[in-house]
Amino acid sequence: MENMTKIMDLADLPWFAGLPDEVLAGIESGSRRRHADRGQLIIERGEPGDSVLFVLSGHVLAVQWTRSGREIVYSEIAPGSAFGELSVLSGMPRSLSLYARTACVLLETPGTLLTGLMDTQPQVRQAVIQDLVRRIHDLTERVQELTALDVEERLRAYLLRVSLEHGGLEPGRRMPDPPTHAEMANIIGANREAVSRALAKLSRAGIIESGRKYLRIMQPDALIPDDTGRGDCPSR
Repeated sequence: MENMTKIMDLADLPWFAGLPDEVLAGIESGSRRRHADRGQLIIERGEPGDSVLFVLSGHVLAVQWTRSGREIVYSEIAPGSAFGELSVLSGMPRSLSLYARTACVLLETPGTLLTGLMDTQPQVRQAVIQDLVRRIHDLTERVQELTALDVEERLRAYLLRVSLEHGGLEPGRRMPDPPTHAEMANIIGANREAVSRALAKLSRAGIIESGRKYLRIMQPDALIPDDTGRGDCPSR
């Protein structure tokens, strides 16, 4: 098992923040903790969807494969986030496979427990609805990126999102445990060679610094699209 970052408490999960201690204790006793090593399959597409999982530490990838065997990454699920609730609410099988991108600690909660909470705890119901709406917005934005932006622009948008998710747009902020070039390519819908070329261009422009185990955003403002829809890259 890889070294873990801090494991979130149940009360730190956005869906459960502010719930009474006795309700949290009931969730904890009715759920189970799971550990996954890097690269381990957590959920397979087509399985029954009878539970929701929360990421307490680590990162998870939601993926699907084309008929030709190409992997498509739909999203990266960060600590504090949930997955599997769509199948619980719809009664449909899992629509995506989930893999641990890093070593993970997960909390698996039965679907009946979640739906019971949604019935009795209005804040849980509201949090689930808000999460589903946000996911729709994210998917809409991704479709727009895939249809309207080239590889470099999609990479810039991805790096900008990652910067915001990891604390903001402070110059020089280091991305912890960055994805490989192949993983980035799967996330933004490109091939590894094109991502490597785009990263090299951003590096030459001084916008990023990268190495085998790190990636640092030196000029986060340069990742923000200008009025023409393209970022300001000195090497253009």
